[in-house]
Amino acid sequence: HYAVNACLIPLCTLDLTAVTTVEGIGSTRTTLHPVQERIAKAHGSQCGFCTPGFVMSMYTLLRNNPQPSEEEIELACESNLCRCTGYRGILDGFKTFSKSYCCRKQLKEAEIEAQEDSMACKLYELSEFKSYDPSQDLIFPPELLVAKEQPIDSLYIVGKKLTWHRPCTLDELLYLKKQHPKAKLVVGNTEIGIEMKLKRLNYPVLISPNEIPQLHIIEYRDEGIEIGACTTLTRFDTILKEAIEKLPEYKTRTFTAIVEMLRWFAGYQIRNVGSIVGNIMTASPISDLNPLLLACKAKILTQSANGGRKVVTMDESFFTSYRKTCLDDDEIITSVIIPYTKENEYFYGFKQARRRTDDLAIVNAGMRVILTKNEQQSNYIVEDCTLCFGGMAPTTVIARQASHFLIGRPWNENLTESVIEWLFEDMPLPFSAPGGMIEFRKALAAGFFFKFYLLVTSQILLDKENSTTSLPFSYMSTCSYFKQDPMQNFQVYE
Repeated sequence: HYAVNACLIPLCTLDLTAVTTVEGIGSTRTTLHPVQERIAKAHGSQCGFCTPGFVMSMYTLLRNNPQPSEEEIELACESNLCRCTGYRGILDGFKTFSKSYCCRKQLKEAEIEAQEDSMACKLYELSEFKSYDPSQDLIFPPELLVAKEQPIDSLYIVGKKLTWHRPCTLDELLYLKKQHPKAKLVVGNTEIGIEMKLKRLNYPVLISPNEIPQLHIIEYRDEGIEIGACTTLTRFDTILKEAIEKLPEYKTRTFTAIVEMLRWFAGYQIRNVGSIVGNIMTASPISDLNPLLLACKAKILTQSANGGRKVVTMDESFFTSYRKTCLDDDEIITSVIIPYTKENEYFYGFKQARRRTDDLAIVNAGMRVILTKNEQQSNYIVEDCTLCFGGMAPTTVIARQASHFLIGRPWNENLTESVIEWLFEDMPLPFSAPGGMIEFRKALAAGFFFKFYLLVTSQILLDKENSTTSLPFSYMSTCSYFKQDPMQNFQVYE
């Protein structure tokens, strides 16, 4: 079960899927689903505009995990916005599905009422709620289960304004792309849907490659993990987490940085349908993943009907101009190889937005450095380095002069001021640059490199015995990852 944005899902992609809406799980005319009942009784709905989205996000979580933790409930609601309630009532109602929350809540309410006889904090009685029984939820249609076992046929739909193709083989996709080189490939529709709906752009031919098995492969190779082009970001996140669990730490530093970035990448309804290659080919200058893919020198495997197969390394020549890449119109990406890191290689990603979750980046970055131990001077020398930034130019860029400046130099605090000067040379934002906030964006780029230096230095201190640093201990506080504790609150009234 996946929660998705209904406004972005093309009807043509729903062939052989079961769709459940907020009206389908319960209503006042029949009976309310426990999720609907609890958000209502906990005063989690005011204007009601956001309520269906919250209900379906929570319903999806319960279908996949009938006994979620408080953290999982907060994460499920993270992508939904509410302008009325302040989220207290919504989360208060939903967290009653977590046993640990109910126990703590009852104890706290009793404590408050014991302290102040004239005060109360109970807006509802937990005993009033209908218990949740997963066996009473809708079943997946058996005919669709049977249909999934059968070979999938190609789909061809002609409308007034566009033609929709759903090929079922790679050869058919290549043929269609040859016939229609300007046609857009649609996986999650999270970018094209916005362009057609809000920017009024018209695409006469759309091709959906979602049913082609070769575009969903996951393969562990000698140099890294090969990820199929149609792999969703949610599945991508799961694959990388599994790799982090079973591979040595030093090999998975790129994976760790990507997983951390995916925490703040759009909302999970978008991640459930959006793909890694869709993110690459959109070529947005503020893409959260592209700086990381450039920094790690990910390899793109492409194919076309005329040119055969190619392997393209993502480097400074990959993004040619605003929203453009070096690939030809008739080429398609079949997979991406995310390389392993070496034992002396360090990798981190950074993002700054107006709010922490579900927001576009102001500036983001991916940074990689390989260090070699200098035994004579007991320090580390930069062997290779790549500093990549988004939000600092019309494309995702590599700060070439700053990266080259670092190579061959000792890794110490004396580097930072010089590198920051080179960063400003590499990315000279004019005052008329789209997005504004010129000085702030420059400060962010400089701050990201300083944080990168601190993170790498702290990692060296952890990995190598007898390593020392002259950095103040207070600086190292920046090296910890943000962790949000579960929200706990009560409304007290007379």
